[in-house]
Amino acid sequence: MEFLLIWVLNTDIIDSGLRYNDAGECYASAQNIGKDLQYVGISPPNFTCIPIKKGKELRMFLRNESGTRFPF
Repeated sequence: MEFLLIWVLNTDIIDSGLRYNDAGECYASAQNIGKDLQYVGISPPNFTCIPIKKGKELRMFLRNESGTRFPF
């Protein structure tokens, strides 16, 4: 089992592509990235770490909402 770091920006979900061996490592990395962003004056996004079977890809099913800033 791996844990994938997902960034949540309002209604947009971004797959970071970063995978970790355990949830604690994923959470700590996200916290550190958030602190780095705050250091340069950027408000860090919300995040979550989700379990994924090793070697499998994440399949995201998103609602088609107009006004999204991301093309996926």
